[in-house]
Amino acid sequence: MPSVFIYGSCVSRDPFETPNDFELKGYFARSSLGSAFSDPLPPETPLPEVGSLQSQFQQRMLQSDISKSLPGLLTSTDYDVLVVDFIDERMNTIELSGTTITESAELKATGYSVVPADVHEPWSETGIARRFQGIQALLNVVDPKKIVVNRVYWATVDTDGVPFPRSRWFDRNNKLLYDLYQEIGKAPGVRFIDYPGGAPMAAPDHRWGRQPYHYTQAANHHFLAELTRLASA
Repeated sequence: MPSVFIYGSCVSRDPFETPNDFELKGYFARSSLGSAFSDPLPPETPLPEVGSLQSQFQQRMLQSDISKSLPGLLTSTDYDVLVVDFIDERMNTIELSGTTITESAELKATGYSVVPADVHEPWSETGIARRFQGIQALLNVVDPKKIVVNRVYWATVDTDGVPFPRSRWFDRNNKLLYDLYQEIGKAPGVRFIDYPGGAPMAAPDHRWGRQPYHYTQAANHHFLAELTRLASA
Protein backbone atom coordinates (compact mmCIF):
# COMPACT_ATOMS: atom_id res chain seq x y z
CA MET A 1 0.00 0.00 0.00
CA PRO A 2 1.63 3.31 -1.06
CA SER A 3 2.02 5.86 1.71
CA VAL A 4 1.22 9.56 1.34
CA PHE A 5 2.07 12.75 3.20
CA ILE A 6 0.00 15.86 2.39
CA TYR A 7 1.21 19.43 2.56
CA GLY A 8 -1.67 21.48 1.25
CA SER A 9 -5.34 22.00 1.99
CA CYS A 10 -8.67 20.20 2.29
CA VAL A 11 -8.64 19.96 -1.52
CA SER A 12 -6.01 17.24 -1.22
CA ARG A 13 -7.14 15.85 2.13
CA ASP A 14 -10.85 15.32 1.38
CA PRO A 15 -10.35 12.55 -1.23
CA PHE A 16 -8.76 10.29 1.39
CA GLU A 17 -11.99 10.17 3.38
CA THR A 18 -13.43 7.83 0.75
CA PRO A 19 -12.20 4.21 0.39
CA ASN A 20 -8.76 4.19 -1.22
CA ASP A 21 -5.55 2.20 -1.49
CA PHE A 22 -3.23 4.62 0.29
CA GLU A 23 -1.83 4.93 3.79
CA LEU A 24 -2.01 8.54 4.96
CA LYS A 25 1.13 9.28 6.98
CA GLY A 26 0.57 12.96 7.70
CA TYR A 27 -1.40 16.09 6.86
CA PHE A 28 0.04 19.57 7.23
CA ALA A 29 -2.13 22.59 6.35
CA ARG A 30 -2.72 26.31 6.91
CA SER A 31 0.95 27.17 6.83
CA SER A 32 2.21 29.19 3.87
CA LEU A 33 5.31 28.20 1.96
CA GLY A 34 6.65 31.55 3.07
CA SER A 35 6.27 30.55 6.70
CA ALA A 36 6.67 26.77 6.94
CA PHE A 37 10.31 26.81 5.82
CA SER A 38 11.38 30.01 7.58
CA ASP A 39 13.35 30.23 10.82
CA PRO A 40 11.70 29.51 14.20
CA LEU A 41 10.62 32.49 16.25
CA PRO A 42 13.15 33.70 18.82
CA PRO A 43 12.37 32.45 22.35
CA GLU A 44 11.53 35.93 23.62
CA THR A 45 8.81 36.52 21.01
CA PRO A 46 5.28 36.81 22.49
CA LEU A 47 3.25 33.91 21.12
CA PRO A 48 -0.47 33.50 20.40
CA GLU A 49 -2.65 31.59 22.85
CA VAL A 50 -2.84 28.37 20.84
CA GLY A 51 -4.85 26.67 23.59
CA SER A 52 -7.67 29.17 23.14
CA LEU A 53 -8.70 27.40 19.93
CA GLN A 54 -11.40 24.78 20.47
CA SER A 55 -10.32 22.38 17.72
CA GLN A 56 -7.29 20.20 18.41
CA PHE A 57 -6.59 20.15 14.68
CA GLN A 58 -6.54 23.96 14.59
CA GLN A 59 -4.28 24.04 17.61
CA ARG A 60 -1.89 21.58 16.00
CA MET A 61 -1.78 23.47 12.71
CA LEU A 62 -1.15 26.83 14.36
CA GLN A 63 1.48 25.40 16.69
CA SER A 64 3.18 23.69 13.75
CA ASP A 65 3.30 26.93 11.78
CA ILE A 66 4.82 28.78 14.73
CA SER A 67 7.36 26.09 15.58
CA LYS A 68 8.23 25.34 11.92
CA SER A 69 7.86 21.60 12.36
CA LEU A 70 7.13 20.75 8.71
CA PRO A 71 10.75 20.37 7.46
CA GLY A 72 11.51 17.97 10.30
CA LEU A 73 8.37 15.95 9.66
CA LEU A 74 9.15 15.68 5.96
CA THR A 75 12.57 14.24 6.71
CA SER A 76 11.63 11.99 9.65
CA THR A 77 8.40 10.50 8.24
CA ASP A 78 8.55 7.51 5.91
CA TYR A 79 6.28 8.07 2.90
CA ASP A 80 6.27 7.21 -0.80
CA VAL A 81 4.57 10.33 -2.14
CA LEU A 82 4.33 13.92 -0.96
CA VAL A 83 1.12 15.51 -2.27
CA VAL A 84 1.14 19.31 -2.33
CA ASP A 85 -1.34 21.96 -3.38
CA PHE A 86 -1.15 25.70 -2.90
CA ILE A 87 -4.75 26.68 -2.13
CA ASP A 88 -3.78 27.85 1.36
CA GLU A 89 -1.31 30.33 -0.15
CA ARG A 90 -4.24 32.77 -0.26
CA MET A 91 -3.38 33.66 3.34
CA ASN A 92 -1.22 36.66 4.17
CA THR A 93 2.16 36.24 5.80
CA ILE A 94 3.57 38.29 8.67
CA GLU A 95 7.18 39.37 9.08
CA LEU A 96 7.84 38.91 12.78
CA SER A 97 11.04 38.91 14.84
CA GLY A 98 13.24 38.22 11.82
CA THR A 99 11.14 35.37 10.48
CA THR A 100 7.69 34.75 8.92
CA ILE A 101 4.40 33.31 10.17
CA THR A 102 1.06 32.71 8.45
CA GLU A 103 -1.88 35.01 9.09
CA SER A 104 -4.29 32.09 9.20
CA ALA A 105 -7.86 32.19 10.43
CA GLU A 106 -6.60 30.27 13.45
CA LEU A 107 -4.03 32.94 14.28
CA LYS A 108 -6.68 35.66 13.95
CA ALA A 109 -9.06 33.69 16.19
CA THR A 110 -6.55 33.85 19.06
CA GLY A 111 -6.70 37.66 18.95
CA TYR A 112 -2.95 37.82 18.35
CA SER A 113 -1.88 41.40 17.75
CA VAL A 114 0.30 42.24 14.76
CA VAL A 115 1.59 45.47 13.23
CA PRO A 116 -0.30 46.09 9.96
CA ALA A 117 2.91 47.15 8.20
CA ASP A 118 4.34 43.68 8.88
CA VAL A 119 1.47 41.92 7.08
CA HIS A 120 2.08 41.07 3.41
CA GLU A 121 -0.44 39.94 0.83
CA PRO A 122 0.48 36.77 -1.09
CA TRP A 123 1.11 38.59 -4.38
CA SER A 124 3.12 41.44 -2.87
CA GLU A 125 6.84 41.60 -3.58
CA THR A 126 7.63 40.18 -0.13
CA GLY A 127 4.83 37.62 -0.29
CA ILE A 128 5.95 36.21 -3.64
CA ALA A 129 9.62 36.19 -2.65
CA ARG A 130 8.91 34.27 0.57
CA ARG A 131 6.82 31.68 -1.29
CA PHE A 132 9.44 31.12 -3.97
CA GLN A 133 12.04 30.71 -1.23
CA GLY A 134 9.74 28.18 0.41
CA ILE A 135 9.47 26.16 -2.79
CA GLN A 136 13.25 25.96 -3.07
CA ALA A 137 13.51 24.94 0.58
CA LEU A 138 10.89 22.24 0.03
CA LEU A 139 12.80 20.89 -2.96
CA ASN A 140 15.96 20.78 -0.83
CA VAL A 141 14.18 18.70 1.82
CA VAL A 142 12.19 16.31 -0.39
CA ASP A 143 13.33 14.45 -3.50
CA PRO A 144 11.38 16.09 -6.35
CA LYS A 145 10.62 12.64 -7.74
CA LYS A 146 8.48 11.97 -4.64
CA ILE A 147 6.41 15.14 -5.09
CA VAL A 148 2.98 15.07 -6.76
CA VAL A 149 1.37 18.48 -7.19
CA ASN A 150 -2.42 18.62 -7.09
CA ARG A 151 -2.72 21.44 -9.64
CA VAL A 152 -6.04 22.93 -8.57
CA TYR A 153 -7.46 26.42 -9.01
CA TRP A 154 -10.39 28.38 -7.69
CA ALA A 155 -13.46 27.23 -9.62
CA THR A 156 -15.49 29.86 -11.45
CA VAL A 157 -18.82 27.99 -11.16
CA ASP A 158 -20.30 25.18 -9.09
CA THR A 159 -21.96 22.04 -10.41
CA ASP A 160 -25.35 23.80 -10.48
CA GLY A 161 -23.86 26.30 -12.93
CA VAL A 162 -23.98 29.11 -10.39
CA PRO A 163 -20.92 31.36 -10.78
CA PHE A 164 -18.77 32.63 -7.96
CA PRO A 165 -18.42 36.42 -7.79
CA ARG A 166 -15.35 37.43 -9.73
CA SER A 167 -13.07 40.03 -8.23
CA ARG A 168 -9.51 41.23 -8.44
CA TRP A 169 -8.79 39.15 -5.33
CA PHE A 170 -10.27 36.04 -7.00
CA ASP A 171 -8.19 36.52 -10.15
CA ARG A 172 -5.04 37.33 -8.19
CA ASN A 173 -5.31 34.05 -6.30
CA ASN A 174 -5.58 32.01 -9.48
CA LYS A 175 -2.64 33.91 -10.99
CA LEU A 176 -0.66 33.24 -7.81
CA LEU A 177 -1.48 29.53 -8.04
CA TYR A 178 -0.35 29.46 -11.67
CA ASP A 179 2.96 31.13 -10.81
CA LEU A 180 3.64 28.78 -7.89
CA TYR A 181 2.85 25.67 -9.93
CA GLN A 182 5.14 26.96 -12.68
CA GLU A 183 7.93 27.54 -10.18
CA ILE A 184 7.81 24.10 -8.57
CA GLY A 185 7.44 22.53 -12.01
CA LYS A 186 10.94 23.70 -12.91
CA ALA A 187 12.36 20.93 -10.73
CA PRO A 188 12.99 17.76 -12.75
CA GLY A 189 10.94 14.86 -11.47
CA VAL A 190 7.99 16.78 -10.02
CA ARG A 191 4.67 15.38 -11.31
CA PHE A 192 1.22 16.96 -11.56
CA ILE A 193 -2.39 15.92 -11.30
CA ASP A 194 -4.58 17.92 -13.68
CA TYR A 195 -8.31 17.86 -14.32
CA PRO A 196 -10.23 17.46 -17.59
CA GLY A 197 -11.39 20.85 -18.79
CA GLY A 198 -9.26 22.72 -16.28
CA ALA A 199 -10.22 23.44 -12.68
CA PRO A 200 -12.89 21.10 -11.27
CA MET A 201 -16.24 22.70 -10.50
CA ALA A 202 -17.07 23.30 -6.87
CA ALA A 203 -19.74 21.45 -4.90
CA PRO A 204 -22.70 23.67 -3.94
CA ASP A 205 -23.46 21.42 -0.95
CA HIS A 206 -19.93 20.81 0.34
CA ARG A 207 -19.90 20.04 4.06
CA TRP A 208 -17.46 22.90 4.72
CA GLY A 209 -19.61 25.34 2.76
CA ARG A 210 -19.81 26.59 -0.80
CA GLN A 211 -16.38 27.89 -1.78
CA PRO A 212 -14.53 28.00 -5.12
CA TYR A 213 -11.95 25.59 -3.65
CA HIS A 214 -14.38 23.06 -2.12
CA TYR A 215 -14.63 20.47 -4.86
CA THR A 216 -17.00 17.70 -5.89
CA GLN A 217 -16.75 13.99 -5.18
CA ALA A 218 -16.13 13.49 -8.89
CA ALA A 219 -13.04 15.66 -8.61
CA ASN A 220 -11.93 13.67 -5.57
CA HIS A 221 -12.33 10.38 -7.44
CA HIS A 222 -10.33 11.75 -10.37
CA PHE A 223 -7.58 12.81 -7.97
CA LEU A 224 -7.35 9.36 -6.38
CA ALA A 225 -7.32 7.63 -9.76
CA GLU A 226 -4.51 9.84 -11.00
CA LEU A 227 -2.56 9.46 -7.76
CA THR A 228 -2.88 5.68 -8.02
CA ARG A 229 -1.54 5.82 -11.56
CA LEU A 230 1.42 8.02 -10.62
CA ALA A 231 2.26 6.06 -7.46
CA SER A 232 2.49 2.85 -9.44
CA ALA A 233 4.54 4.33 -12.28
